[in-house]
Order: sequence, then structure tokens, then C-alpha cells
Amino acid sequence: MTEDTDRVAVDARDPAEVFGLLAAEARVDVLRALADHPQDAVSFSGLFAAVDAVRDSGNFSYHLEKLRGAFVREADGGYALTHAGRQVVGAIHAGSYTADAAVDPVDVGWHCQRCGGRMTVAYADGAASMECRDCGSGARIPLPPATVDQVDRSAFPEAAAAWYHQRVRRTLDGFCADCTGRIDAELVSAPTADGPSLAEFSCPRCGRTATLSGTTIATFHPVVEGFLVEHGFDTTAHHPSQIWPELDDTAVSVRSRDPIALTVRFEHGGEAVSVDVAPDASVETVDRSPVE
Repeated sequence: MTEDTDRVAVDARDPAEVFGLLAAEARVDVLRALADHPQDAVSFSGLFAAVDAVRDSGNFSYHLEKLRGAFVREADGGYALTHAGRQVVGAIHAGSYTADAAVDPVDVGWHCQRCGGRMTVAYADGAASMECRDCGSGARIPLPPATVDQVDRSAFPEAAAAWYHQRVRRTLDGFCADCTGRIDAELVSAPTADGPSLAEFSCPRCGRTATLSGTTIATFHPVVEGFLVEHGFDTTAHHPSQIWPELDDTAVSVRSRDPIALTVRFEHGGEAVSVDVAPDASVETVDRSPVE
């Protein structure tokens, strides 16, 4: 079998044409009405009764037909959302395209790994920012506005850390956090006195690039997460750099410089876990054992 026949065929439509299908209140209302019944198909009459923006059945049929295929599918004698339709409704609830929010910097009580300064978490322009008050280093994490609306200001840092956790997990699983395309990964720098080791994750499809430290990659391995949880550290509600200083020891050693390969070691409570990170930023081996 040739390489071409092995590939999955994907029919692409013009984005402007597809998004233009949503440029009517009645069509958005149809998607909302179907989302109210996620497990069941909705009949034509049920949908027509649920959408107040159109009171003529012929006009309603026109709008429904425009949505069919891209956002709505026929199912069990009625209609249901496609995956794209569910994503649109999800984006509406998340406020991704229709809302904005702001959170002034909150002191999170942990220190910058570069300079030891105080870290803060804030929100603006659709992203949470973790930033050092002293040196300005940190990271921006895209976060839907509706997530901010669901938590108090004091709880926002924990919510931002949890969101960061799931985005990092998707990245380490090999998927772009923005477009879900497959990503390429590579360790690009070893640790220095001025900063940590870095791995670069790049998406050939949308061009997004993200960086993670080798220590972060090791922290997110299931064996390491289990080690940390068993020793009383909650990895899902904290940025990893909050946890490392609390351990008895955290160390990164360079196994190779060309290509770069690392070993990350965590020690706590008489136990240690060592993680070998390969040049492609994957975890090669993990060893958990008592400290000798």
C-alpha cells in the first residue's frame, strides 16, 4: 500500500463560508436549543418551537438547512449537533469570542525560579499571566473569560494553575493546545546559571510554539505525579515551580549536550524519582526508589 492511500482524506471548506453560516440570530438559537438536549435528537417541530427568532416554518427550514452538515446533523428522526456545533456552543458559554474580563495581579506566595522575586497571577486580554514582580519573567496562558467569572479573585490563581495543567498535559501528549494538530518537540537548551533547560513544542499546522522546562516535563509524568501526590503535593492546583522548592531536593543534570538530554531527580521523604528526558522532549525512563 502506498503512502498516499494510507493517509486519511480530509475535505476542507472555506472558513469564511463556514463561519458565515452563523451570521443569523436564528441559527445560533438553533445550536443553543440542540445543546439543551445533548443526549437526544430534537424533532423539527421541537426545534421550531424552541427558536423564537423565526415564526415562519419555511424560513426556519431555510436556516436549519444552512446549518446542516457543518454544525447540525440528522439523527434518529430529528437533529443533533455535530462536534463543530458543540464546540461553537461551548465557545459561547466560555465567552471565548463574546466576553472579556480582568483580574488585577494576585500575590500567589511563591518565588520566581530565576531571581527569587515574588510571583503574581493576573488576567487580561483572554489570558492568565504568571509574572515575577521583580524581573518580569513568567508565562501567559490562554484562558476563557467565563472561567474567570466562576471563581473569586482569591481563588483565581488555583483555577489558572488547573487550566495550565490541562494545557501542558495536551502538549506533552503531542497535540497543539490551540488547533489540536500534531506537534514537534525538541530540547533546545540545557540548564544554565541564568535559567532552566527548555524544550520547544511547535505546531506545523498553525505555527504555535510553546516552551516548557525539562523539570516541568518530568513533573507531569504519571509516576512523578503519583510520587508528589503521595507525599502531599497537589500538582493540579499549583504551578510546578511552587512545588519544587518544597521538596527535599530537586536537581537537573545534563546527560548529553549534542543532542541535549537530561536527567531530572526529585527527592522527598526518603524517596527519590529520576526521570530521563530524551532530545525529543519525551520521557525515556523513570525510576522510583528509596534514597540510599
